[in-house]
Amino acid sequence: MKKKALSVFFSLISIYLFSQSYQFESKYKYARLLSSKNPDSSEIVLNQIIDVAQKENQPQYLVKAYYLKSFNSYLKSDAKSSLDFAEKALKIAEQNNYAIGKALAYRMQGTQYAKLGLLKESSQSLTTALSEVKNDNTDEGHELKGMIYNSFLILLNQNEYGKKEYYSKNTIREFQNIKNVTRRNELLVSAYTNMGYNLSEVKKFDQSKVFFKKALALVGNENYYLKCNILHDIGFSFSEQNKPDSAVSYFTKALKIAEDYGFNEKKVEITQNLEKAYSQLKDEDNSQKYKLKHLELKDSVAYNQKMAVNQTLSSKEEQFDEKLTESHTISKSLIMACVVLALILGIVIFNSIQLRKKHKKMVAEIYQKGITPVSYEEDPQESQEDRKSDESIPVSDIKISPEAEENILKGLKSFEESLHFNNKNISRYNLANELNVNTKYLSAVIKKHKNFNFNQYINHLRINYIVDHLKNDPQYRKYKINHLADLTGYSSHSAFSLEFRKITGMHPSAFIKALEDIS
Repeated sequence: MKKKALSVFFSLISIYLFSQSYQFESKYKYARLLSSKNPDSSEIVLNQIIDVAQKENQPQYLVKAYYLKSFNSYLKSDAKSSLDFAEKALKIAEQNNYAIGKALAYRMQGTQYAKLGLLKESSQSLTTALSEVKNDNTDEGHELKGMIYNSFLILLNQNEYGKKEYYSKNTIREFQNIKNVTRRNELLVSAYTNMGYNLSEVKKFDQSKVFFKKALALVGNENYYLKCNILHDIGFSFSEQNKPDSAVSYFTKALKIAEDYGFNEKKVEITQNLEKAYSQLKDEDNSQKYKLKHLELKDSVAYNQKMAVNQTLSSKEEQFDEKLTESHTISKSLIMACVVLALILGIVIFNSIQLRKKHKKMVAEIYQKGITPVSYEEDPQESQEDRKSDESIPVSDIKISPEAEENILKGLKSFEESLHFNNKNISRYNLANELNVNTKYLSAVIKKHKNFNFNQYINHLRINYIVDHLKNDPQYRKYKINHLADLTGYSSHSAFSLEFRKITGMHPSAFIKALEDIS
Protein backbone atom coordinates (compact mmCIF):
# COMPACT_ATOMS: atom_id res chain seq x y z
CA MET A 1 0.00 0.00 0.00
CA LYS A 2 2.86 2.36 0.89
CA LYS A 3 4.58 1.61 -2.44
CA LYS A 4 1.38 2.40 -4.34
CA ALA A 5 0.93 5.70 -2.47
CA LEU A 6 4.55 6.66 -3.16
CA SER A 7 4.11 5.81 -6.83
CA VAL A 8 1.05 8.06 -7.10
CA PHE A 9 2.87 10.84 -5.21
CA PHE A 10 5.91 10.75 -7.50
CA SER A 11 3.66 10.63 -10.59
CA LEU A 12 1.89 13.79 -9.47
CA ILE A 13 5.22 15.47 -8.71
CA SER A 14 6.60 14.57 -12.16
CA ILE A 15 3.47 15.92 -13.89
CA TYR A 16 3.77 19.12 -11.88
CA LEU A 17 7.46 19.49 -12.69
CA PHE A 18 6.85 18.89 -16.40
CA SER A 19 4.15 21.56 -16.50
CA GLN A 20 6.51 23.89 -14.67
CA SER A 21 9.47 23.02 -16.91
CA TYR A 22 7.85 24.21 -20.13
CA GLN A 23 8.15 27.98 -20.17
CA PHE A 24 5.35 29.05 -22.50
CA GLU A 25 6.06 32.77 -22.30
CA SER A 26 9.78 32.51 -23.05
CA LYS A 27 9.12 30.04 -25.89
CA TYR A 28 6.51 32.38 -27.37
CA LYS A 29 8.84 35.36 -27.14
CA TYR A 30 11.56 33.35 -28.86
CA ALA A 31 9.17 32.33 -31.66
CA ARG A 32 8.12 35.99 -32.03
CA LEU A 33 11.77 37.04 -32.27
CA LEU A 34 12.38 34.44 -34.99
CA SER A 35 9.34 35.56 -37.00
CA SER A 36 11.03 38.71 -38.31
CA LYS A 37 14.22 36.81 -39.12
CA ASN A 38 13.20 33.35 -40.28
CA PRO A 39 9.47 32.44 -40.25
CA ASP A 40 10.26 28.77 -40.98
CA SER A 41 12.40 28.50 -37.82
CA SER A 42 9.64 30.22 -35.89
CA GLU A 43 7.18 27.58 -37.14
CA ILE A 44 9.19 24.79 -35.48
CA VAL A 45 8.93 26.50 -32.08
CA LEU A 46 5.24 27.34 -32.62
CA ASN A 47 4.34 23.74 -33.48
CA GLN A 48 5.97 22.65 -30.22
CA ILE A 49 4.02 25.31 -28.29
CA ILE A 50 0.76 24.15 -29.88
CA ASP A 51 1.47 20.52 -29.05
CA VAL A 52 2.27 21.20 -25.38
CA ALA A 53 -0.51 23.80 -25.01
CA GLN A 54 -3.07 21.25 -26.20
CA LYS A 55 -1.78 18.62 -23.77
CA GLU A 56 -1.51 21.08 -20.87
CA ASN A 57 -4.83 22.81 -21.64
CA GLN A 58 -3.32 26.28 -22.17
CA PRO A 59 -5.79 27.97 -24.57
CA GLN A 60 -4.14 31.40 -24.22
CA TYR A 61 -0.84 30.17 -25.66
CA LEU A 62 -2.69 28.10 -28.23
CA VAL A 63 -4.32 31.33 -29.44
CA LYS A 64 -1.02 33.22 -29.43
CA ALA A 65 0.73 30.43 -31.34
CA TYR A 66 -1.95 30.37 -34.05
CA TYR A 67 -1.83 34.17 -34.22
CA LEU A 68 1.93 34.07 -34.78
CA LYS A 69 1.51 31.32 -37.40
CA SER A 70 -0.96 33.66 -39.12
CA PHE A 71 1.65 36.44 -39.00
CA ASN A 72 4.33 34.12 -40.43
CA SER A 73 2.01 33.19 -43.30
CA TYR A 74 1.41 36.92 -43.88
CA LEU A 75 5.17 37.47 -44.15
CA LYS A 76 5.35 34.69 -46.74
CA SER A 77 2.37 36.17 -48.69
CA ASP A 78 0.24 33.07 -48.02
CA ALA A 79 -3.07 34.89 -47.57
CA LYS A 80 -5.23 31.78 -47.25
CA SER A 81 -3.13 30.23 -44.48
CA SER A 82 -2.87 33.59 -42.74
CA LEU A 83 -6.64 33.96 -42.59
CA ASP A 84 -7.13 30.28 -41.67
CA PHE A 85 -4.77 30.52 -38.69
CA ALA A 86 -6.31 33.84 -37.63
CA GLU A 87 -9.73 32.16 -37.71
CA LYS A 88 -8.44 29.29 -35.56
CA ALA A 89 -7.03 31.75 -33.05
CA LEU A 90 -10.30 33.72 -33.00
CA LYS A 91 -12.42 30.57 -32.48
CA ILE A 92 -10.35 29.38 -29.49
CA ALA A 93 -10.25 32.92 -28.03
CA GLU A 94 -14.04 33.24 -28.29
CA GLN A 95 -14.57 29.82 -26.69
CA ASN A 96 -12.43 30.89 -23.74
CA ASN A 97 -13.56 34.56 -23.68
CA TYR A 98 -9.94 35.66 -24.08
CA ALA A 99 -10.03 39.34 -25.08
CA ILE A 100 -6.32 39.66 -25.92
CA GLY A 101 -6.57 36.60 -28.15
CA LYS A 102 -9.61 38.00 -29.96
CA ALA A 103 -7.84 41.31 -30.50
CA LEU A 104 -4.75 39.53 -31.88
CA ALA A 105 -6.86 37.49 -34.29
CA TYR A 106 -8.92 40.49 -35.48
CA ARG A 107 -5.75 42.56 -35.88
CA MET A 108 -4.21 39.87 -38.08
CA GLN A 109 -7.41 39.55 -40.09
CA GLY A 110 -7.50 43.32 -40.63
CA THR A 111 -3.86 43.43 -41.69
CA GLN A 112 -4.36 40.59 -44.18
CA TYR A 113 -7.60 42.08 -45.54
CA ALA A 114 -5.77 45.37 -46.18
CA LYS A 115 -3.10 43.53 -48.16
CA LEU A 116 -5.85 41.90 -50.25
CA GLY A 117 -7.45 45.29 -50.94
CA LEU A 118 -10.50 44.59 -48.76
CA LEU A 119 -10.25 47.98 -47.05
CA LYS A 120 -13.77 48.05 -45.60
CA GLU A 121 -13.41 44.59 -44.06
CA SER A 122 -9.93 45.51 -42.84
CA SER A 123 -11.19 48.64 -41.09
CA GLN A 124 -14.00 46.67 -39.43
CA SER A 125 -11.64 43.98 -38.14
CA LEU A 126 -9.11 46.50 -36.82
CA THR A 127 -11.86 48.54 -35.13
CA THR A 128 -13.22 45.37 -33.50
CA ALA A 129 -9.71 44.43 -32.38
CA LEU A 130 -9.28 47.85 -30.76
CA SER A 131 -12.63 47.57 -28.97
CA GLU A 132 -11.57 44.25 -27.39
CA VAL A 133 -8.60 45.85 -25.57
CA LYS A 134 -9.54 49.52 -25.29
CA ASN A 135 -9.76 49.29 -21.48
CA ASP A 136 -6.78 46.96 -21.06
CA ASN A 137 -3.96 48.98 -19.50
CA THR A 138 -1.55 46.12 -18.96
CA ASP A 139 1.73 45.93 -20.87
CA GLU A 140 0.18 43.41 -23.22
CA GLY A 141 -2.86 45.65 -23.75
CA HIS A 142 -0.75 48.74 -24.54
CA GLU A 143 1.47 46.71 -26.88
CA LEU A 144 -1.50 45.34 -28.77
CA LYS A 145 -3.27 48.70 -29.03
CA GLY A 146 -0.08 50.24 -30.41
CA MET A 147 0.24 47.44 -32.96
CA ILE A 148 -3.40 47.90 -34.05
CA TYR A 149 -2.92 51.66 -34.49
CA ASN A 150 0.20 50.89 -36.51
CA SER A 151 -1.82 48.52 -38.72
CA PHE A 152 -4.30 51.31 -39.53
CA LEU A 153 -1.47 53.06 -41.43
CA ILE A 154 -1.72 50.36 -44.13
CA LEU A 155 -5.20 51.61 -45.03
CA LEU A 156 -4.06 55.17 -45.74
CA ASN A 157 -2.68 56.62 -48.96
CA GLN A 158 0.07 59.23 -49.35
CA ASN A 159 -2.37 62.15 -49.29
CA GLU A 160 -3.89 61.25 -45.90
CA TYR A 161 -1.07 62.79 -43.86
CA GLY A 162 -3.33 63.93 -41.03
CA LYS A 163 -4.67 60.46 -40.36
CA LYS A 164 -1.19 58.97 -40.66
CA GLU A 165 0.09 61.39 -38.04
CA TYR A 166 -2.87 60.60 -35.76
CA TYR A 167 -2.29 56.84 -35.87
CA SER A 168 1.49 57.22 -35.58
CA LYS A 169 1.12 59.37 -32.45
CA ASN A 170 -1.33 56.90 -30.91
CA THR A 171 1.10 54.06 -31.66
CA ILE A 172 3.93 55.89 -29.90
CA ARG A 173 1.69 56.78 -26.93
CA GLU A 174 0.63 53.17 -26.38
CA PHE A 175 4.19 51.82 -26.67
CA GLN A 176 5.46 54.47 -24.26
CA ASN A 177 3.02 53.14 -21.63
CA ILE A 178 4.68 49.71 -21.64
CA LYS A 179 6.55 49.19 -18.37
CA ASN A 180 8.88 46.48 -19.67
CA VAL A 181 11.74 48.67 -20.88
CA THR A 182 13.29 46.14 -23.28
CA ARG A 183 10.06 45.40 -25.08
CA ARG A 184 9.01 49.06 -25.04
CA ASN A 185 12.23 50.14 -26.72
CA GLU A 186 12.04 47.35 -29.30
CA LEU A 187 8.61 48.55 -30.39
CA LEU A 188 9.38 52.27 -30.21
CA VAL A 189 12.21 52.00 -32.75
CA SER A 190 9.72 51.07 -35.49
CA ALA A 191 7.14 53.59 -34.21
CA TYR A 192 9.63 56.48 -34.22
CA THR A 193 10.92 55.46 -37.64
CA ASN A 194 7.37 55.46 -39.04
CA MET A 195 6.72 58.86 -37.55
CA GLY A 196 9.96 60.24 -38.99
CA TYR A 197 9.10 58.86 -42.39
CA ASN A 198 5.57 60.32 -42.28
CA LEU A 199 6.91 63.74 -41.28
CA SER A 200 9.50 63.64 -44.05
CA GLU A 201 6.72 63.09 -46.56
CA VAL A 202 5.09 66.37 -45.55
CA LYS A 203 8.46 68.16 -45.57
CA LYS A 204 8.56 68.54 -41.78
CA PHE A 205 12.24 67.68 -41.73
CA ASP A 206 13.10 69.16 -38.33
CA GLN A 207 10.47 67.04 -36.60
CA SER A 208 11.46 64.06 -38.71
CA LYS A 209 15.04 64.44 -37.50
CA VAL A 210 13.87 64.29 -33.87
CA PHE A 211 12.17 60.94 -34.40
CA PHE A 212 15.09 59.51 -36.33
CA LYS A 213 17.34 60.43 -33.41
CA LYS A 214 14.91 58.80 -30.96
CA ALA A 215 15.01 55.63 -33.04
CA LEU A 216 18.81 55.82 -33.08
CA ALA A 217 18.94 56.23 -29.30
CA LEU A 218 16.85 53.09 -28.76
CA VAL A 219 18.40 50.86 -31.40
CA GLY A 220 21.16 49.67 -29.06
CA ASN A 221 24.90 50.03 -29.29
CA GLU A 222 25.49 46.50 -30.56
CA ASN A 223 23.06 46.60 -33.44
CA TYR A 224 25.67 48.14 -35.71
CA TYR A 225 24.07 47.52 -39.06
CA LEU A 226 20.71 49.04 -38.08
CA LYS A 227 22.51 51.96 -36.41
CA CYS A 228 24.51 52.50 -39.60
CA ASN A 229 21.30 52.49 -41.65
CA ILE A 230 19.55 55.03 -39.41
CA LEU A 231 22.54 57.39 -39.48
CA HIS A 232 22.67 57.12 -43.25
CA ASP A 233 18.90 57.79 -43.56
CA ILE A 234 19.20 60.86 -41.33
CA GLY A 235 22.04 62.10 -43.51
CA PHE A 236 19.99 61.48 -46.62
CA SER A 237 17.10 63.46 -45.05
CA PHE A 238 19.42 66.43 -44.48
CA SER A 239 20.73 66.13 -48.01
CA GLU A 240 17.15 66.37 -49.31
CA GLN A 241 16.76 69.54 -47.20
CA ASN A 242 19.81 71.06 -48.87
CA LYS A 243 21.75 70.90 -45.60
CA PRO A 244 24.95 69.25 -46.83
CA ASP A 245 26.97 70.03 -43.65
CA SER A 246 24.62 67.97 -41.48
CA ALA A 247 24.35 65.35 -44.21
CA VAL A 248 28.16 64.96 -44.31
CA SER A 249 28.26 64.64 -40.50
CA TYR A 250 25.81 61.73 -40.42
CA PHE A 251 27.18 60.10 -43.57
CA THR A 252 30.67 60.17 -42.04
CA LYS A 253 29.44 58.53 -38.79
CA ALA A 254 27.62 55.90 -40.83
CA LEU A 255 30.72 55.29 -42.96
CA LYS A 256 32.93 54.79 -39.90
CA ILE A 257 30.59 52.05 -38.58
CA ALA A 258 30.41 50.47 -42.04
CA GLU A 259 34.22 50.45 -42.32
CA ASP A 260 34.71 49.15 -38.77
CA TYR A 261 32.37 46.20 -39.32
CA GLY A 262 32.90 45.56 -43.02
CA PHE A 263 29.50 46.54 -44.37
CA ASN A 264 30.88 46.86 -47.90
CA GLU A 265 27.55 47.11 -49.70
CA LYS A 266 26.55 49.97 -47.36
CA LYS A 267 29.91 51.69 -47.89
CA VAL A 268 29.21 51.87 -51.62
CA GLU A 269 25.95 53.70 -50.95
CA ILE A 270 27.38 56.02 -48.26
CA THR A 271 30.42 57.10 -50.31
CA GLN A 272 28.18 57.86 -53.26
CA ASN A 273 26.03 60.14 -51.06
CA LEU A 274 29.11 61.73 -49.49
CA GLU A 275 30.33 62.62 -52.97
CA LYS A 276 27.00 64.36 -53.67
CA ALA A 277 26.97 66.14 -50.28
CA TYR A 278 30.52 67.53 -50.76
CA SER A 279 29.55 68.51 -54.25
CA GLN A 280 26.71 70.59 -52.73
CA LEU A 281 29.33 72.18 -50.44
CA LYS A 282 31.53 73.00 -53.48
CA ASP A 283 34.29 70.96 -51.81
CA GLU A 284 35.78 69.48 -54.95
CA ASP A 285 38.69 67.75 -53.16
CA ASN A 286 36.46 65.72 -50.85
CA SER A 287 33.89 65.23 -53.57
CA GLN A 288 36.63 63.77 -55.83
CA LYS A 289 38.02 61.77 -52.91
CA TYR A 290 34.71 60.02 -52.19
CA LYS A 291 33.99 59.65 -55.89
CA LEU A 292 37.22 57.68 -56.29
CA LYS A 293 36.56 55.78 -53.08
CA HIS A 294 33.07 54.98 -54.29
CA LEU A 295 34.43 53.74 -57.62
CA GLU A 296 37.07 51.64 -55.86
CA LEU A 297 34.50 50.10 -53.56
CA LYS A 298 32.12 49.59 -56.45
CA ASP A 299 34.87 47.99 -58.52
CA SER A 300 35.92 45.89 -55.55
CA VAL A 301 32.39 44.65 -54.99
CA ALA A 302 31.97 44.10 -58.71
CA TYR A 303 35.34 42.30 -58.82
CA ASN A 304 34.38 40.04 -55.93
CA GLN A 305 31.10 39.28 -57.63
CA LYS A 306 32.91 38.59 -60.90
CA MET A 307 35.41 36.33 -59.13
CA ALA A 308 32.58 34.41 -57.53
CA VAL A 309 30.88 34.02 -60.91
CA ASN A 310 34.16 32.96 -62.60
CA GLN A 311 34.87 30.46 -59.84
CA THR A 312 31.40 29.02 -60.20
CA LEU A 313 31.72 28.84 -63.99
CA SER A 314 35.20 27.29 -63.74
CA SER A 315 33.94 24.68 -61.34
CA LYS A 316 30.98 23.96 -63.60
CA GLU A 317 33.31 23.65 -66.62
CA GLU A 318 35.54 21.14 -64.83
CA GLN A 319 32.53 19.04 -63.95
CA PHE A 320 30.83 19.45 -67.31
CA ASP A 321 32.25 16.33 -69.02
CA GLU A 322 31.63 14.24 -65.94
CA LYS A 323 28.08 15.56 -65.65
CA LEU A 324 27.49 15.04 -69.35
CA THR A 325 28.57 11.40 -69.14
CA GLU A 326 26.50 10.95 -66.02
CA SER A 327 23.56 12.63 -67.74
CA HIS A 328 23.80 10.23 -70.70
CA THR A 329 23.90 7.27 -68.32
CA ILE A 330 20.92 8.56 -66.37
CA SER A 331 19.04 9.26 -69.60
CA LYS A 332 19.62 5.71 -70.83
CA SER A 333 18.55 4.34 -67.48
CA LEU A 334 15.43 6.50 -67.50
CA ILE A 335 14.58 5.40 -71.03
CA MET A 336 15.00 1.74 -70.04
CA ALA A 337 12.94 2.31 -66.90
CA CYS A 338 10.20 3.98 -68.96
CA VAL A 339 10.18 1.09 -71.43
CA VAL A 340 9.94 -1.44 -68.59
CA LEU A 341 7.20 0.58 -66.90
CA ALA A 342 5.32 0.84 -70.21
CA LEU A 343 5.55 -2.94 -70.66
CA ILE A 344 4.40 -3.56 -67.09
CA LEU A 345 1.56 -1.09 -67.55
CA GLY A 346 0.60 -2.77 -70.80
CA ILE A 347 0.56 -6.18 -69.12
CA VAL A 348 -1.48 -4.83 -66.23
CA ILE A 349 -4.01 -3.23 -68.61
CA PHE A 350 -4.18 -6.40 -70.73
CA ASN A 351 -4.69 -8.58 -67.64
CA SER A 352 -7.27 -6.15 -66.32
CA ILE A 353 -9.22 -6.31 -69.59
CA GLN A 354 -8.99 -10.10 -69.66
CA LEU A 355 -10.06 -10.35 -66.04
CA ARG A 356 -12.99 -8.05 -66.69
CA LYS A 357 -14.04 -10.19 -69.67
CA LYS A 358 -13.72 -13.29 -67.50
CA HIS A 359 -15.82 -11.69 -64.76
CA LYS A 360 -18.50 -10.67 -67.25
CA LYS A 361 -18.61 -14.21 -68.60
CA MET A 362 -18.84 -15.71 -65.11
CA VAL A 363 -21.53 -13.24 -64.02
CA ALA A 364 -23.52 -13.84 -67.23
CA GLU A 365 -23.45 -17.58 -66.49
CA ILE A 366 -24.54 -17.02 -62.89
CA TYR A 367 -27.21 -14.59 -64.12
CA GLN A 368 -28.68 -17.30 -66.38
CA LYS A 369 -28.03 -20.54 -64.46
CA GLY A 370 -27.48 -19.45 -60.89
CA ILE A 371 -24.57 -20.37 -58.62
CA THR A 372 -22.88 -23.70 -59.27
CA PRO A 373 -22.90 -25.73 -56.02
CA VAL A 374 -19.52 -26.59 -54.55
CA SER A 375 -18.63 -30.19 -53.78
CA TYR A 376 -18.95 -31.62 -50.28
CA GLU A 377 -15.99 -31.19 -47.93
CA GLU A 378 -15.45 -32.58 -44.47
CA ASP A 379 -16.00 -29.85 -41.90
CA PRO A 380 -13.24 -29.92 -39.23
CA GLN A 381 -15.57 -28.18 -36.77
CA GLU A 382 -18.25 -30.87 -37.19
CA SER A 383 -15.66 -33.62 -36.75
CA GLN A 384 -14.34 -31.98 -33.59
CA GLU A 385 -17.85 -31.65 -32.15
CA ASP A 386 -18.54 -35.30 -32.99
CA ARG A 387 -15.40 -36.43 -31.18
CA LYS A 388 -16.54 -34.56 -28.08
CA SER A 389 -19.99 -36.21 -28.15
CA ASP A 390 -20.84 -39.75 -27.07
CA GLU A 391 -21.87 -40.73 -30.59
CA SER A 392 -18.78 -42.15 -32.25
CA ILE A 393 -20.49 -43.40 -35.46
CA PRO A 394 -19.35 -41.45 -38.56
CA VAL A 395 -22.00 -39.28 -40.24
CA SER A 396 -21.77 -41.31 -43.44
CA ASP A 397 -22.73 -44.52 -41.57
CA ILE A 398 -25.77 -43.11 -39.72
CA LYS A 399 -29.06 -44.82 -40.55
CA ILE A 400 -32.12 -42.59 -40.40
CA SER A 401 -35.71 -43.78 -40.75
CA PRO A 402 -37.57 -42.43 -43.80
CA GLU A 403 -40.05 -40.62 -41.54
CA ALA A 404 -37.28 -38.82 -39.59
CA GLU A 405 -35.49 -37.97 -42.80
CA GLU A 406 -38.69 -36.52 -44.29
CA ASN A 407 -39.30 -34.42 -41.17
CA ILE A 408 -35.76 -33.00 -41.29
CA LEU A 409 -36.16 -32.11 -44.98
CA LYS A 410 -39.46 -30.33 -44.23
CA GLY A 411 -37.76 -28.44 -41.41
CA LEU A 412 -34.90 -27.43 -43.71
CA LYS A 413 -37.39 -26.22 -46.32
CA SER A 414 -39.15 -24.08 -43.72
CA PHE A 415 -35.73 -22.84 -42.49
CA GLU A 416 -34.78 -21.79 -46.01
CA GLU A 417 -38.11 -20.10 -46.78
CA SER A 418 -38.03 -18.11 -43.53
CA LEU A 419 -34.49 -16.86 -44.37
CA HIS A 420 -33.29 -17.81 -40.89
CA PHE A 421 -29.95 -18.73 -42.44
CA ASN A 422 -29.16 -14.99 -42.42
CA ASN A 423 -29.24 -14.91 -38.60
CA LYS A 424 -25.81 -14.14 -37.14
CA ASN A 425 -26.12 -16.72 -34.33
CA ILE A 426 -27.08 -19.68 -36.52
CA SER A 427 -25.16 -22.89 -35.80
CA ARG A 428 -25.57 -26.61 -36.39
CA TYR A 429 -26.45 -27.06 -32.74
CA ASN A 430 -29.10 -24.28 -32.78
CA LEU A 431 -30.72 -25.55 -35.98
CA ALA A 432 -30.78 -29.15 -34.68
CA ASN A 433 -32.56 -27.95 -31.51
CA GLU A 434 -35.01 -25.95 -33.63
CA LEU A 435 -35.81 -29.03 -35.72
CA ASN A 436 -35.80 -31.28 -32.62
CA VAL A 437 -33.15 -33.67 -33.98
CA ASN A 438 -29.57 -34.47 -33.05
CA THR A 439 -26.70 -32.81 -34.90
CA LYS A 440 -25.51 -36.04 -36.55
CA TYR A 441 -28.91 -36.65 -38.17
CA LEU A 442 -29.02 -33.05 -39.37
CA SER A 443 -25.52 -33.26 -40.89
CA ALA A 444 -26.29 -36.59 -42.52
CA VAL A 445 -29.46 -35.28 -44.22
CA ILE A 446 -27.72 -32.08 -45.39
CA LYS A 447 -24.88 -34.14 -46.84
CA LYS A 448 -27.20 -36.60 -48.58
CA HIS A 449 -29.69 -34.15 -50.08
CA LYS A 450 -27.70 -30.91 -50.39
CA ASN A 451 -24.20 -32.34 -50.93
CA PHE A 452 -22.83 -29.78 -48.40
CA ASN A 453 -21.40 -29.83 -44.93
CA PHE A 454 -23.33 -27.55 -42.54
CA ASN A 455 -21.13 -24.46 -43.03
CA GLN A 456 -21.14 -24.92 -46.81
CA TYR A 457 -24.92 -25.22 -46.68
CA ILE A 458 -25.36 -21.94 -44.75
CA ASN A 459 -22.80 -20.03 -46.85
CA HIS A 460 -24.36 -21.25 -50.09
CA LEU A 461 -27.83 -20.13 -48.96
CA ARG A 462 -26.54 -16.73 -47.89
CA ILE A 463 -24.49 -16.01 -51.01
CA ASN A 464 -27.25 -17.30 -53.26
CA TYR A 465 -29.70 -15.03 -51.44
CA ILE A 466 -27.57 -11.91 -51.90
CA VAL A 467 -26.69 -12.77 -55.53
CA ASP A 468 -30.40 -13.14 -56.30
CA HIS A 469 -31.09 -9.69 -54.82
CA LEU A 470 -28.17 -8.14 -56.68
CA LYS A 471 -29.53 -9.57 -59.94
CA ASN A 472 -33.14 -8.52 -59.44
CA ASP A 473 -32.96 -5.35 -57.36
CA PRO A 474 -30.49 -2.69 -58.64
CA GLN A 475 -30.80 -0.85 -55.33
CA TYR A 476 -28.71 -3.59 -53.67
CA ARG A 477 -25.80 -2.78 -56.02
CA LYS A 478 -25.52 0.64 -54.38
CA TYR A 479 -25.01 -0.79 -50.88
CA LYS A 480 -21.56 -0.94 -49.32
CA ILE A 481 -19.98 -4.37 -48.86
CA ASN A 482 -20.26 -3.98 -45.07
CA HIS A 483 -24.03 -3.61 -45.38
CA LEU A 484 -24.35 -6.66 -47.66
CA ALA A 485 -22.31 -8.67 -45.14
CA ASP A 486 -24.58 -7.52 -42.31
CA LEU A 487 -27.73 -8.43 -44.29
CA THR A 488 -26.50 -12.01 -44.71
CA GLY A 489 -25.41 -12.57 -41.11
CA TYR A 490 -21.63 -12.31 -41.53
CA SER A 491 -19.66 -10.84 -38.68
CA SER A 492 -17.31 -8.88 -40.91
CA HIS A 493 -16.69 -7.47 -44.39
CA SER A 494 -13.73 -9.82 -44.87
CA ALA A 495 -15.63 -13.01 -43.90
CA PHE A 496 -18.43 -12.17 -46.35
CA SER A 497 -15.99 -11.30 -49.17
CA LEU A 498 -14.03 -14.52 -48.61
CA GLU A 499 -17.11 -16.74 -48.89
CA PHE A 500 -18.53 -14.72 -51.80
CA ARG A 501 -15.29 -15.16 -53.73
CA LYS A 502 -15.06 -18.86 -52.85
CA ILE A 503 -18.58 -19.52 -54.18
CA THR A 504 -18.80 -17.12 -57.17
CA GLY A 505 -15.13 -16.92 -58.09
CA MET A 506 -14.81 -13.14 -57.64
CA HIS A 507 -14.91 -10.34 -55.10
CA PRO A 508 -18.37 -8.80 -54.44
CA SER A 509 -17.36 -5.41 -55.88
CA ALA A 510 -16.06 -7.05 -59.09
CA PHE A 511 -19.30 -9.07 -59.32
CA ILE A 512 -21.43 -5.92 -58.96
CA LYS A 513 -19.35 -4.04 -61.56
CA ALA A 514 -19.66 -6.88 -64.08
CA LEU A 515 -23.38 -7.22 -63.30
CA GLU A 516 -23.87 -3.53 -64.13
CA ASP A 517 -22.16 -4.09 -67.50
CA ILE A 518 -24.39 -6.97 -68.60
CA SER A 519 -27.73 -5.92 -67.15
